[in-house]
Amino acid sequence: MSNHTATHILNFALRSVLGEADQRGSLVAPDRLRFDFTAKGALSTDEIHQTEEIACTMIKDAKPVYAMEAPLAEAKAIQGLRAVFDETYPDPVRVVSIGIPVQELLNDPNSPAGSLTSIEFCGGT
Repeated sequence: MSNHTATHILNFALRSVLGEADQRGSLVAPDRLRFDFTAKGALSTDEIHQTEEIACTMIKDAKPVYAMEAPLAEAKAIQGLRAVFDETYPDPVRVVSIGIPVQELLNDPNSPAGSLTSIEFCGGT
């Protein structure tokens, strides 16, 4: 489960640094994870360090992970929400947020809070 949550954190960190990065898949195993993504180009050494710093800070802060099912249309309205490109999601959809309760983001989908943390559609572990 920790490696699964780490994919959410890595997705957030990459988007924070690169602006545009689309998850294309991942492998989550008990001893490792692999995160496949597309971006405009190769990451510079500085971008790698920035990504690591964001991810490590989120992990070190040990913010709670919130998950709940929500109507797809309502969840899509959350500012900052991320989803896998070209993925089809069920209705209702499982939404995972790190540090901010999903219900709070659903109550105020235009809040910038969703852009400040990892908030994604998720198929689960």
